[in-house]
Amino acid sequence: MSTLSFLGRPLVAGIALLGATAMLGGCAGSQSGVTPQTSAQAPLQARSPIMPDKNCTSQGHIKVKPCSVTLTVSMPTATVTTKTQKHDTVSEQDNCGGASGIATVAQGTSNTWIVTAGATTGSCTATFTATNKHGKVKGTADLSITNTV
Repeated sequence: MSTLSFLGRPLVAGIALLGATAMLGGCAGSQSGVTPQTSAQAPLQARSPIMPDKNCTSQGHIKVKPCSVTLTVSMPTATVTTKTQKHDTVSEQDNCGGASGIATVAQGTSNTWIVTAGATTGSCTATFTATNKHGKVKGTADLSITNTV
């Protein structure tokens, strides 16, 4: 009769030793320092990461991210980015009223735009328009602005 062996020892004895070690390890409790999760902690860990706005309005070859900003006392400015085709030019038009109104929107560097809170609380919309080198409109995208300052 032949016996299966591992490193010269019977395999059955090795399996029995492994089982006994696992059982004793289970009796010893957790030594890892990890605190078990309670039901009060579960909702915090179940939260999803910040999701992009699903209510963004854009048509054609332009997008603005984020497409919605809220200006607060602690964050009176926001930076948004427009994305369009390589040779398109982006312009902006809004109903925000400037510094004495809800907000100002000014072009930063390249494809970024700076939104700054004005003196009035409320909401407004900035529309970004992409045009090609022939002046043809290739698309529009809206930025929703809320000033709570």
